[in-house]
Amino acid sequence: MTVNAPRVLYLVISGAPAPEGLPSLVTLIQESGWRVVVFSTPMGTRFAELDELERLTGEPVRWEYRMPGTGERTPPADAVLACPLTFNSVNKFAHGHADNFAVGLLCEMAGYGVPVVVVLTASRNWRSHPAFGASLDTLQGMGVRVLFDPDAPYESRLPSWAKVAAALPAAASQEVTR
Repeated sequence: MTVNAPRVLYLVISGAPAPEGLPSLVTLIQESGWRVVVFSTPMGTRFAELDELERLTGEPVRWEYRMPGTGERTPPADAVLACPLTFNSVNKFAHGHADNFAVGLLCEMAGYGVPVVVVLTASRNWRSHPAFGASLDTLQGMGVRVLFDPDAPYESRLPSWAKVAAALPAAASQEVTR
């Protein structure tokens, strides 16, 4: 039996504000045919509307490792969007410091070869730190698509959600044979 199933997008969020609102991003991505599952760093849970994200996706926002044999398995990802990703999380991801579930998931997905798009948010002071440039080089060398304008003013350091959605892999639905 062939079923036209939506592709699964993991949305990884970290501890930064998203001026357009993460629910708006999720809705836009869903309208493009993606099934969205949200993961967060511990600090990211303080910046997101978790109840609204869970309502929109029908899935809990995951931010902790689960014990083996407990909880429900997450559907496999077809792509990953890390947005917004902070200076701290960018550096951890680039250097494999998987000290929280969300960053560990990013490392794992990149290792599996799942397409990853990272949308960075960093103030000018953070951007000038030498580790940041090295981390961006590392991510790009891993095949991660990085959306970041180092010259953008602070208030517009994140691209519009339309630009973010346009950066995702094309063909948001695929045929699955079961």
